[in-house]
Amino acid sequence: MTPDPIVDEVRAIRDAIAKEHNYDIDAIFEALRRQGAAGGTPTVPVVARRTPDLQDSALPDSPEEPAKQGTAADDGARDR
Repeated sequence: MTPDPIVDEVRAIRDAIAKEHNYDIDAIFEALRRQGAAGGTPTVPVVARRTPDLQDSALPDSPEEPAKQGTAADDGARDR
């Protein structure tokens, strides 16, 4: 595999940051968080969203009711 100078540079920076904080992941994270906050770039919190295909409508209404399999068009195709 050919060496990639960009990957090598990123790894060298990562190692320098880790070494500066004694390879303590909590200290590294805190320093990077402070650095990000001091940068002045606004951050947007990530909020989990439900996608339409994962909503409860795909689930049966009650435990006794079996989930519907396929559509009416599928039923006709099976009868052929």
